[in-house]
Amino acid sequence: MTYDFLEKLQDEELLKFKRCIRKLLDSTFIVADKDPALYDYLSYSSNSVDVSNYLKVIGYDIVVDDDFKYAMLVQSETDIDTVGLKRINHVSFTNNEVLTLLILWQLFLERFGKADKTYIEFGEIIDIQKQYAVDMKPNELKNALRTFKRFSLINYNETEIKEDSIVTLYPTLQFAMDKEQFANIVTDMIDNLNDEGFEEENDIEEETEWAR
Repeated sequence: MTYDFLEKLQDEELLKFKRCIRKLLDSTFIVADKDPALYDYLSYSSNSVDVSNYLKVIGYDIVVDDDFKYAMLVQSETDIDTVGLKRINHVSFTNNEVLTLLILWQLFLERFGKADKTYIEFGEIIDIQKQYAVDMKPNELKNALRTFKRFSLINYNETEIKEDSIVTLYPTLQFAMDKEQFANIVTDMIDNLNDEGFEEENDIEEETEWAR
């Protein structure tokens, strides 16, 4: 496989190509609402093919969803069963992050499809925490949200967080855990809630896979 196409790219296009590669490797997703220039670049079929071919050399590939306007880094199908290659896109979420993710999922599912974009208020997260007796300090919640923002699962203004501050929920949230992980975590948390409520000392820490 050759990369002659790189030599034909103008400086601006080459920069976008490099930024797309680095963004995908760093944060898994590129969302049009958050990174419009990068998503627009990948939305052209020829560009996405070039990026895909480039990534396949190291066992990766991309999926571009034109309906929900995101691009996602995935494992190349040709290397899924290759012995000796570590499975990619794993992030260890803390207990607080898992709890917060479940809350965000609930809010996302309640609102998804009702408007072009899915918005919530910061205070709604707090309300559900209280509803399910989630014991989390404000800084712990902010740290969890900051992690999800880095991976383009959500977006918000970090400089000023109030109860009515807007948090944008992206469709990429649905890929934060695979179905089996989700079912196991929910079962564990329901059992804990029935017994004692959600307590921080339960220390649920899951290795999370960005999975399609």
